[in-house]
Amino acid sequence: MNIEKYILKIALFISAFFLISDFSAQNDFLKLLPGSKKANYYEEVDLLKLEGNVNFEYQGNVMYCDSAYYFEKRKIVKAYGKVHIIKEKINMFCDSAIFNGKTERAKLWGNVRIRDLDYRLTTDSIEYISPIGRAIYTNYGVIEKNGSNERIVSKIGYFYPDIKNYHFRDSVVYTNDGIRMTTDTLAYEYTNQKTIFNGSTRIVKDSTIMTCFFGWYNTNENIGYLHGDASYEDSNMVLYADTIKYNENKEELIAKLNVHLINSENNYTLNSNYLYASDSLNLTYITDCAVASLIQEKDTIFIHADSLFVRKDSTGKQKDMKAYTGVEIFNKDIQSVCDSLTFSEASNLLKLYKDPIVWSENSELKGDSIVMKLKDSLIEQVNIYNNSSVIMEIDSGSLYNQISGKNIIAYLKEGKLERTDVNGSALSIYYPEDEEKTDTLTTIKRMGLNRLESSKLTVYLDSGEVTGITYITEPIGVFYPMDQIKESDRWIKKFKWNPILRPKDEFSLGEEN
Repeated sequence: MNIEKYILKIALFISAFFLISDFSAQNDFLKLLPGSKKANYYEEVDLLKLEGNVNFEYQGNVMYCDSAYYFEKRKIVKAYGKVHIIKEKINMFCDSAIFNGKTERAKLWGNVRIRDLDYRLTTDSIEYISPIGRAIYTNYGVIEKNGSNERIVSKIGYFYPDIKNYHFRDSVVYTNDGIRMTTDTLAYEYTNQKTIFNGSTRIVKDSTIMTCFFGWYNTNENIGYLHGDASYEDSNMVLYADTIKYNENKEELIAKLNVHLINSENNYTLNSNYLYASDSLNLTYITDCAVASLIQEKDTIFIHADSLFVRKDSTGKQKDMKAYTGVEIFNKDIQSVCDSLTFSEASNLLKLYKDPIVWSENSELKGDSIVMKLKDSLIEQVNIYNNSSVIMEIDSGSLYNQISGKNIIAYLKEGKLERTDVNGSALSIYYPEDEEKTDTLTTIKRMGLNRLESSKLTVYLDSGEVTGITYITEPIGVFYPMDQIKESDRWIKKFKWNPILRPKDEFSLGEEN
């Protein structure tokens, strides 16, 4: 976005005329050129009055007009009617003009037009004050580039030719092929090579839309800065933050504080207090209260971690995600915690590493690592590897049905655990139910504890209750009535129930338990 380069060209165009108004350095005498039809000198008032096709040179300017008044001692020239001023390649037109050598001021008013080979300015009036080095128009000005669509409009324009600083204020609109900027104030600082926009600002560049309340663009480094309810939107995503910094050369974005990114193409959102995105690397990184939302067809998976990385494939259509440290997952059917995870959209696999725990209804699944498989946007299978276990809370936490083994495959239907295949050192501990019926009441009570061991087991479940078990090799089993259960047989190895770690909802992700 080279707005500042265009502004510099526009401002230098205007400056080129007014820089000649270093009055003390110019010849103070008015030089008449052929053409004037009438010239009268009034000695008592030190006035030379020129009328009819007036043509003269003064302080390096060639001027044409219908009439002119020249006060030599006061160093004042006044020109009226079809005024045309030429300075090198610059032409200026207006209805009236005045040059005051003592106060070092020049003013043009009435249908003012200034142009050179590249640009033209149209305004109601413009004034230059040499002691403070400022030119200004205050009643709307339009600057256009010849032969192009480049245009800047503002109510007020300030130009400081000596230091090459330029300001446009009030209803500023800059347009060119593929770009449109509207803002309250637009300034260019030549020393810092920086364009500054202040107040409510909107920039539309091709398919990119940017908004903020304050911002700047550095011409040397091609770095832009948006601050105050900033946003950056392109055809694939929308980014909101307190501050957004973008580097055009490196195709990078950095956002800070209250960061919210919506990627509609890849169906995810990111929230954090810091974001780094690189188009050249196809990478987005967030940290500090980082939460990613994987938007599925039927539900959304929320992922929190200290750091989150999203990388798109070479087509830009599918994504991989990695999350590190303090990972929490919330879904209406599944919740989880772990140290790190990876997600592949191509394979629809969500892999959890280092002390992962997955909750479904009243069930808690654990192992050294866990892989969740998605199908039709729902989690349908949970593969648990090494030191695997499934614990199901029953009877309001007074009892627990338990399954353990080397590896477990848990199958879910519509988010509910319905079956587990246990491979290697399979163990099932559960409390079967029995019904006692009377004429008016049916009572459910626990019969006792059933402990079953085999190399492989398939356990069928309904709301945490064991409804059936199948096995391939002959199991070793024991049944204890409720009043004869050995304490050591109540639990699988390393039994631990962790409800305090379970994410409650998407809004509490990242909160300390």
